[in-house]
Amino acid sequence: MQRIGEYFVRRLIGEGGMGKVYEAEERLSRRRVALKVLRPELGRSEQGRQMFLNEMTILAHLDHPNVVRSLSCSEVDGELVMALEFLEGQTLRERLAERGRLPWQEAVSIAAQVAAGLGAAHGQEPPIVHRDLKPENLMITGGERIKVMDFGIAKVLQAIRKGTTHSVGTLQYMSPEQIDAAEVDHRSDIYCLGLILYEALAGQPPFQSESPRELLNLQCTSAAPPLPDEVRAQLPRGVERVLLAMLEKAPAARPGSAQEVGAALDPFVTAADGASPASGPASRSMAVSSEQDVRREGQSAIMQSAAPVAAARLDTIALLERAGRPREVTTRVGVAIALGLTLAAGLVTYAVRARGEAASAALAVEWEDAGVGSDAGADGGLEP
Repeated sequence: MQRIGEYFVRRLIGEGGMGKVYEAEERLSRRRVALKVLRPELGRSEQGRQMFLNEMTILAHLDHPNVVRSLSCSEVDGELVMALEFLEGQTLRERLAERGRLPWQEAVSIAAQVAAGLGAAHGQEPPIVHRDLKPENLMITGGERIKVMDFGIAKVLQAIRKGTTHSVGTLQYMSPEQIDAAEVDHRSDIYCLGLILYEALAGQPPFQSESPRELLNLQCTSAAPPLPDEVRAQLPRGVERVLLAMLEKAPAARPGSAQEVGAALDPFVTAADGASPASGPASRSMAVSSEQDVRREGQSAIMQSAAPVAAARLDTIALLERAGRPREVTTRVGVAIALGLTLAAGLVTYAVRARGEAASAALAVEWEDAGVGSDAGADGGLEP
């Protein structure tokens, strides 16, 4: 059995441009781990090796349910090695390839969990920015728990390669500031999360082109195209507002933090989860009903992209919809209204009759004063 440091290698799980990932077992504890071994050429830079150890040390102190735990990092025979918690499940990329677009409830739940993991990483001192967030780096485990993988790796690769951010990350999921080699902070991760949420809802990324140059231009200058009509028809307006805010080209125009994104999405996740504990089409149908209830009550979150703190407020359109709905009237209130109308009608009738009798009496007095009566017409009429 192959051995790497203190780990016995069981099998190769995957391999990419960064290195190989093995399922392994820790020698003493017998704990199963995912062992990530970076390619030897990536560890030849002293600066890169030191940054790798620094980043992984910071990540080792990050314990959050939506982030893959880093158990240890070391250098073995000139190779940089990370031991991570072993996860069973599928990546978001695999799920999208299998199912295409996802129901909005599922897509929003995934985005909210990713935002929670990002918020925890961004809150470290110093902050950990992912820089290469994409469906391949999101693992869906049992119970639909999302785990964000590969934090900090893009920063390490950039330092090792001594290049710009142009050579780090995936073009399909790069923020405008990464493409422009500008300063990158946590808001770059927020933009990439917007790209992922869009793809989960629409079944395809917002920006696509066979030409890398054109793709980069679209990422930097073009607004995201509208979601398909069938998606928008059922998607809460509040979710669409959050999505568009995350995809703003200027970092300052995006939500100020991943926590703001999570706070804006959580009400919709709660509504969907509270619809039914069951799964399958029936539960999705009930979740849609819950979403409609949320919209009627106007509890959609509106992202104030230029403000440092996101505010949740009532949805104006939802309030108008609620105001336009027919109101239900209880039996007791209905009886009271009927009695009130009857009494009002009686009072009106009484007033009319009383007024008529008074008018008749007044007219009779006037005629009597004028000499007009039963005796006045004995000769056949009034004098000329």
